[in-house]
Amino acid sequence: MRKKVKEQEALKHDIKLRVNQQHYDRLYNLLSQSRYKNMSELLRDIVCERQIITYTCDESLGVVMEELVRIRKELNAIGLNVNQAVKQIHKTLDKSKTLLLGIEISDQIRLVEQQNNKLFPIISQLAKKWLQG
Repeated sequence: MRKKVKEQEALKHDIKLRVNQQHYDRLYNLLSQSRYKNMSELLRDIVCERQIITYTCDESLGVVMEELVRIRKELNAIGLNVNQAVKQIHKTLDKSKTLLLGIEISDQIRLVEQQNNKLFPIISQLAKKWLQG
């Protein structure tokens, strides 16, 4: 069931508005960057002096996100390698094989450190950009 709209809140009055091209373009830009579905909703909030929230997309973030995704995939692969080596260590009774697997795990840990060295500067840059204040 629909809620009954209070008499004071009912949208009964139709208002026409004419603007020049420059103002229309500005309003249309605002509309396209906001959550509003149509111009009426946007204009209603402007007239009622409500806050207008716009959303923007930072294209420079795309390159950073690609690098973060690549590093995440690499870290996941390293984690799988380490898990497999640990499982083999638990299964084997051969001490020399255990030693070789331990060396492999050590190599994988070095790879994690290398990925962390790539990751921390990216996180620092993002923190400077997005956590200003």
